Amino acid sequence: MESEEAITEWSIVSIGRYEILFASAPHFDENSGDVEDIPTIQYLNNAHVRYNEVYLQYEIDWKEKGKSINAINFTMPEDKVHLQDVFVTTPHGLIKKNRTGIGATTLELNSPRNSIIVVPTRALAYGKALGSKMNGVDGEPDKYGALYVGGNIPDFHVPTIETYLHDTSIQYKKFLVVADSLPRLLEAIGEEHYKDFFFMVDEIDSYQYDCQYRPKLEDVIDYYFQFPRSHRCLVSATIGEFSNNDLIEEPVINVKFCNPQRRKIKLIHTDKVEVRLKEQIEETIAAFPNDKILVAYNSVSGCATVINSLDESLRTECGILCSSNNEGIIEYYNEIMEDRLPKRITFMTCTYFVGVDVVERFHLITVINTNKPHTLLSTDKLQQIAGRCRHSEGLFSETIIYSTNSRNSFTDLHKIKTQVLDDAQLLVNFANSYPKLKEKFPRSYYFRDDFIAKDLIEGTSKRYLKSRAVQLIRQNIKGEIVPSFFNIDFVRIQVDLLCNLYSNPNSLPNRLEQEGHMIEVCHYTEHEDIPESVRGQMDTEIQEAIIFQREDMIAMLREKETIEERETTARNLIRQRCSMRNKSFLEHFIEFQKYIPFDTLIEKLNDIDTTAQYDDFYKSVMFWVLEDAHPFKVAFHKSFPINELLAGAEFTERFNAIYHGLLSLPRLTPKTAFPLIKCFCQLSNRTSKRVNGKPEGAYRILSYNPLGLECEPLGRISASTPTIRLVRF
Repeated sequence: MESEEAITEWSIVSIGRYEILFASAPHFDENSGDVEDIPTIQYLNNAHVRYNEVYLQYEIDWKEKGKSINAINFTMPEDKVHLQDVFVTTPHGLIKKNRTGIGATTLELNSPRNSIIVVPTRALAYGKALGSKMNGVDGEPDKYGALYVGGNIPDFHVPTIETYLHDTSIQYKKFLVVADSLPRLLEAIGEEHYKDFFFMVDEIDSYQYDCQYRPKLEDVIDYYFQFPRSHRCLVSATIGEFSNNDLIEEPVINVKFCNPQRRKIKLIHTDKVEVRLKEQIEETIAAFPNDKILVAYNSVSGCATVINSLDESLRTECGILCSSNNEGIIEYYNEIMEDRLPKRITFMTCTYFVGVDVVERFHLITVINTNKPHTLLSTDKLQQIAGRCRHSEGLFSETIIYSTNSRNSFTDLHKIKTQVLDDAQLLVNFANSYPKLKEKFPRSYYFRDDFIAKDLIEGTSKRYLKSRAVQLIRQNIKGEIVPSFFNIDFVRIQVDLLCNLYSNPNSLPNRLEQEGHMIEVCHYTEHEDIPESVRGQMDTEIQEAIIFQREDMIAMLREKETIEERETTARNLIRQRCSMRNKSFLEHFIEFQKYIPFDTLIEKLNDIDTTAQYDDFYKSVMFWVLEDAHPFKVAFHKSFPINELLAGAEFTERFNAIYHGLLSLPRLTPKTAFPLIKCFCQLSNRTSKRVNGKPEGAYRILSYNPLGLECEPLGRISASTPTIRLVRF
């Protein structure tokens, strides 16, 4: 909470987490022609202002006059200046830029202090690091002023963190770090040195969108609060609402401009966005044959499908900017070079929606497809995408192609946010009470000795009003169970997009008009579709590319002689450019290679296509490698002897004696018990057995090796290992 002490004098305003210091500076009055000394901001939230060069106009948005503040607003002296024209260092707190391209990251990179700048994507960190190149320092032309810390990038070589820290030729240490690599960097720096760095989290709003895919993103905020209050800031051009109270209480610095950015936007509403996108590309190329086109569509498969539907002469001029995991998988994969679009017609997915600068003009086409909810974009995101163009004259044109789903309708976002927060807090309270409950009720099967937080977290995934299911709680960097605030923010964003912005054809135009943009709206009903043969061609090409990539990986693994060498190789391949499916393949390989011989394991893993298949495979392997004396294995063998013929009801009754009696888990029905039983034994074909004089469907137990593995396990799991943790019921 803000401090109750408030100081408001001629030279200082200090209230809660806000602080402004004034100095006297000469100011020329254009009306009178006089020069007089007036108070001008010298420091704003511990940031040095260039007060001898600019007169910084500001206003305080009071929560309660003279006592508490909502935000400090300041107006840029000119619309085209950058933050480093106003500040020497970055203010602490939550900085709402409200416009792309005003140089918040550049300001901190050039500030006279040590800095850690966390960015959400490797492309953004890499681009900023390239821009920090220090030519000719100590005869080393390839030295970088800012060190990139993240996944490997081919042909981009940087020193180690330790080497960079000890390089005395670089006075101020600047780190550009990808969120996933932040723990590695902070471990090298040491917590005792946090006070020596300013910690900036760039593009903070993207964390709310991406946290459900990358849970470790929220760990960044845990680290953020470990830095002194005056040594940290969060930055974005489009910052929405937070549900984390600690973030809500950060001081807000709101950047304003004399002239608002009004965009001229053509909106096309259609029932088939990919058909309309194809038509729009062809029309734009015909009308402007010398101009480039950038298509923003957060669907790699959708981008590839549209490209394959174009005439062959146009397909050769297409490229896709997407995650490096798709290199070698997507035929049209490309990367930005020297801030220019790589192709005449360039598609990009969300990896490039923030932080990437394009210095040439282009026609922008943004695509929202309600059949693919991950492609839905807020008006803030639409602004960010348009802001990728950094040419002084701006875009040639901006078109948004979108569809809607009228079955969704909901307006009370505060209600849904409150509901999700309450659900998350209920789970947190339960998790924190669990040890005491177990202590007070030691004989209850509801409170197990082998309970682990990971099981609870994975079981909290929930869907609200057609939004994607998210996990409501997480473990923070201290191992505590806490609400997953970014996932909760994501639910609110998704509900707004699905049930408000894209539930009616007029909602998007109305909101953009309310934001001051100039709108032209067209409506299309498509009478044709992209042929299934084209869609199938793309699926086939991707599948073949994944297989070729996997074969190369398997060959590399086969060359290694030990389990340890294979694990190291597999982890290196995961960190490099690897498709998501092959990443899962390698993770599964690492998990099982200590139990199953190499060739047998590769054969079995190649047969797994779905999460359900993997879950069953996991249970079967874990049972197979248990020591014979393990209580679960002993009980199963006793209940299900080889060659015994059992009817369906007998299977359920006997398995429940183990599942409910031995493991203290809720009873199963025949429908839920039978798939589990088949994970632990091989059954005969269905036959019949008389039960109470009536024939019933029955099966015979053939073996305890349902995978048909013709080998012995390379390793065994101890009989003392808890069953629940092992088999993942």
